[in-house]
Amino acid sequence: MFRKILAVTAAFFVSHNLSAQVPSLLKGVWKNSARYTVFDTNYYSEKNGGAVPQCALRLYYQLYLDRVAESADYSEKNKRPVNAATQKDEAEEVLIEFIPLTDEALESASAEQKYSAENVPSGAWNLKITYPGYKEPYYIPVAVIGDKLYLNFKIKADDSDKIPYSTLLDGTVMQSGNLMAGFWQDYGAAEKIPVSRPRTKTELLSYYVTDNAVYHIRYWQTDMDYDAETQAVFSDGEETFYVPKHLKVSEKTYTCVTGKRTRIRNIEKSAKIPGEYSHNTVLVKKSVEEQNGKNTSYTVRIATICVLGEPYLVLQKDMSMEQILEESKKLHAPAPKPLFPPHGILDFDWSIVERPPKNWNKRMLDLGK
Repeated sequence: MFRKILAVTAAFFVSHNLSAQVPSLLKGVWKNSARYTVFDTNYYSEKNGGAVPQCALRLYYQLYLDRVAESADYSEKNKRPVNAATQKDEAEEVLIEFIPLTDEALESASAEQKYSAENVPSGAWNLKITYPGYKEPYYIPVAVIGDKLYLNFKIKADDSDKIPYSTLLDGTVMQSGNLMAGFWQDYGAAEKIPVSRPRTKTELLSYYVTDNAVYHIRYWQTDMDYDAETQAVFSDGEETFYVPKHLKVSEKTYTCVTGKRTRIRNIEKSAKIPGEYSHNTVLVKKSVEEQNGKNTSYTVRIATICVLGEPYLVLQKDMSMEQILEESKKLHAPAPKPLFPPHGILDFDWSIVERPPKNWNKRMLDLGK
């Protein structure tokens, strides 16, 4: 099985509205077989505080692009074609904010701390989307690895503050020699990023990985009050493992046991994580002051992202949305010739209307002769 370890970097923005700014890893034109999506359109809603993304659906065997979502200001400057292929006269204007899922990285960063990037930079965010006609926002978790965006992914958090300080720390030092060992929280609550309000998955599948096995832990939506401290427990022979009883994903609460119970029963076990996957380590560089007053820098891992399966979107490099729309127009068949040749001003005998015949039973074919 192909597995690849990549380093993760995060972007830190200084702005009056940090969450409204588009992270650098999400900039550009993203595409799949069904749509083009642009997050960094440079259109923002000052009133509601959010970026206005753009989406164009690839219709009719990808030969026609329907601009279903974009800023009203953009539509005014760039007239949107209205024809039989478009769904509405006006495009939807949705608002989006970007909330990092590895909050520890941004919160702990200071002037001395920098993010280390090795090979391909990556990151994970909650897309807080507000759809027209809805007051409550919708949350879609996404992860980016280089030029690929995933909706099916899991995150394993590492508390760097509990790792003893050592100059040998390089982001790969763990209690276990297995980089995958630990609890992987499922964030794949959405199947797509639509232009209308979608549904959140009612079940999630997290993993607890050891050196010898992978335990599949099913979580389902619940109306329980979210409790971040309560742990659930399961056993495998003489070994006992602890995982969070509740998860908070897409602002929904999920649980792995019912009521006040804490023991997980009938847990599924496998030898490895099913399917293709790759994982990416979030590294942060810290600085400490020695007793002699000298500053020493070291690197620790604060989280690891594991993506599964095929990406949802792929970055379209060196192409703007305007160029893509222009190229799409060239693929359209030319407009058919008019059935009758143009003849200028229509010659109509108004006497038929002004002085109608007295005999209304006369055939219409006789009128105007």
